[in-house]
Amino acid sequence: MLNISQGYSSVLGIANESRNTVPYRDKVRREHLEKLLGQSSMVLWFTGLSGSGKSTIAHAVEERLHAMSRLTSIFDGDKVR
Repeated sequence: MLNISQGYSSVLGIANESRNTVPYRDKVRREHLEKLLGQSSMVLWFTGLSGSGKSTIAHAVEERLHAMSRLTSIFDGDKVR
């Protein structure tokens, strides 16, 4: 399992050579949220051409998860532009 706190540089094998940045350590850790919510966190990333149905599929998945009493959040590019 990928530890999100590792960051992209360590996952991709790129050395973080910047001397003026430090990793941010959240006080509310993912593990705490998962315990509070009683569910594991994950990301489903849908890619494809414009108009290929990514948002439609994302909302269908959200409905199924909601029916299973799971909390969800959709980050849709069409809504944040």
